[in-house]
Amino acid sequence: MATSLVNSSQLGIHLIVFKTWLQYIHDRKIVDQVMESYRQTKVPIEKFHLSVTIFAHPFAFPQMDKWLDIALQNGVKDLSCAVSLPSYPFPIFTFLAPKSLRELVLSGCNLILDHSLSVTTTQVISCHSLRKLSLTEVGLDDNMLRALLNCCPLIDDFIIEHCRLLTKIEVRNLQNIKSVSISCCRNQSVTIQAPTLQHLGVFWKIPLYWILLNVEI
Repeated sequence: MATSLVNSSQLGIHLIVFKTWLQYIHDRKIVDQVMESYRQTKVPIEKFHLSVTIFAHPFAFPQMDKWLDIALQNGVKDLSCAVSLPSYPFPIFTFLAPKSLRELVLSGCNLILDHSLSVTTTQVISCHSLRKLSLTEVGLDDNMLRALLNCCPLIDDFIIEHCRLLTKIEVRNLQNIKSVSISCCRNQSVTIQAPTLQHLGVFWKIPLYWILLNVEI
């Protein structure tokens, strides 16, 4: 299996599609052509990585929406999306609804602005296929994190780093959880109830008295 690399220096876009061929491209218009070819041929996409690290202004968001939607329609299993500020409103429950995603890695995205489904509505969504969830500098509140973990009960690897809007990080009712890694921010409490846990890492760059850690194994 070869790797396809698509790079647009103007927007700081780095796109990796793991499939059948290799290209390195500097024009986002050609990125569109590449993704359109996937849409038309319906070639399955196993792994998809999109990184927008420079000048990630909102005008790029419609193109990102299009590329991610093509990956979704082509049955992507492992998805990574990393952006710089301003945060991209990643439609997370849209990707969980098909129940085929195995790995989801988000960095710099904003889940607060995901209006595709309300938190109440997500109670009827379940994604039993998801095994790894990684959130780094993602905008989400306590309710969104709770809803997200509730609809993905079979996660075995959970990583959350520097999500500053959270006040509570609670890991409960994950039947198969084996590894949890948490990088805390100020005034965040951490509660973990995980009988199946094999590895736990909790990291902070601040005095310990700002962190309330409760682990029940």
